[in-house]
Amino acid sequence: MNESTLSAISPSDAIENQLPLTQSLTRYLNARCSEHTLRQLSLEVEDQTQQLKTHIVFNQENSLTCHSQQSYPIVYQRKRIGALNLLTKSSQPSPTQSELTQLSSQIGILVKRNAIQALSSRYLGKKASLQGYSDQILNLEKTIERIAAKLCPVYIQAESGSEVVDVACSIHFSSYAKHHPFYEIDCASCDEEDFAKKLSHVNTAMNQGCIFFSHIDALSLTQQKYLLEQLTTQSKNSASYTSKIDLQRIRIISASESDIQSLVDQAEFLPSLWQKLNFFSLQIPPLRERPDDIHTLVEQLSEIYQLSPQQQLTEQAKSVLKNYRWPNNIAELEKVLLRTFTLAQENDISEQTLVNIYPELAKTTAFTQNPQHCVEYLLAGDMAPFSKYHPSLQKALSYILDHWQRDISLKELAANAYVSSSHLSYLFKRALQRSFKQILAEFRIRKACQLIEQNPNLRITDLCMEVGFGDLSHFEKIFRRYTQMSPREYKKRQQP
Repeated sequence: MNESTLSAISPSDAIENQLPLTQSLTRYLNARCSEHTLRQLSLEVEDQTQQLKTHIVFNQENSLTCHSQQSYPIVYQRKRIGALNLLTKSSQPSPTQSELTQLSSQIGILVKRNAIQALSSRYLGKKASLQGYSDQILNLEKTIERIAAKLCPVYIQAESGSEVVDVACSIHFSSYAKHHPFYEIDCASCDEEDFAKKLSHVNTAMNQGCIFFSHIDALSLTQQKYLLEQLTTQSKNSASYTSKIDLQRIRIISASESDIQSLVDQAEFLPSLWQKLNFFSLQIPPLRERPDDIHTLVEQLSEIYQLSPQQQLTEQAKSVLKNYRWPNNIAELEKVLLRTFTLAQENDISEQTLVNIYPELAKTTAFTQNPQHCVEYLLAGDMAPFSKYHPSLQKALSYILDHWQRDISLKELAANAYVSSSHLSYLFKRALQRSFKQILAEFRIRKACQLIEQNPNLRITDLCMEVGFGDLSHFEKIFRRYTQMSPREYKKRQQP
């Protein structure tokens, strides 16, 4: 087994000169630990996939003069793959045991991430793994660590452009079947005949491994029935027995952007098939919910797409990328960086250059920084800023715009948005950071203000009914919440 030892890495050492695993661990520790803490740490890990041992010491002097050493095992799927060592002197303040335990657990995830990259590169011809060090991504990988140990079906829901293939590969290459085939079927690109041929090929060629069905929601009911037949266990003694997908030896992973449960509720997806696919479920957090990952992703993607090492994004340009809402997630980030590094004339790429090359960055940055502006757009009847949100959220906002004076319930709104109530509530809070009730209430109050401005002599009771409130005291309470004054006080300010 090869051994890589870096005896005195400091946070400022050139990461590009290090081996991939050391790069990843160094980036992570630099991001998570203070320089003082780093100088008390050393770690040793073993990557069995590449037969490589890595030993990192951040302060060689401290390792020679320390008074005590505490060791925390680095474990993945209950197997010890290394140790995180705390080298301390009696006078030094040290991280807590809880902090070090969490650190060692997350280092285990990063070691496995490196192994997944190596395996996917070997078997698929491209590196596939999750990137970033946000809590959302590390928690997702922790869940993958657990479910990969069991050969059960997994369903992944994610927005357009998310790291769906990376998650599917992480599951497969973390399992005991990692040296067996990984086969993807894009359901959105298959007609019924092609879909049947691909499944037949899998049945013939694969007796162990993983089948990944991307865009599973694109299957017609006929295709769904055929897939269900292939996933249904039959006795070999049955006269109608044909070759089936052996779920004892082949893992099924499926993914979609849609809410499959809502499709089941609308009789557009077979409940029996959904029951088979949805044994474990994962949700990939959208890129806008983990802005800390954008910095890491920009660094890594820049190394790939730069025409020369001299090309660099200014801090202001990076800030624009961090504040953008990324409706198409990492796929859009890759597109932006590839286009920018290809078309930029200067080496120091400014905010203005970035926006000139990709104008969409300027259109929605302000809206992302302050989602409260959504009511402003609704009042203006402008649905364009919502065009890249989830289609069901767009339908819900459009319905509010047309029926805001009515007593709208979440159930009614969800039915008209063709989505379940729980998922619609999740979409509002994730994208707009407020519930639909809060948005509807503010919209009504802003409408009330407009009516008062148009007619300062309007009676408060009539105004209350006009904007959809049935209870006067409740109307006055909500009006004060959004304007910091009563309706009567607001009227007085409008009168000459």
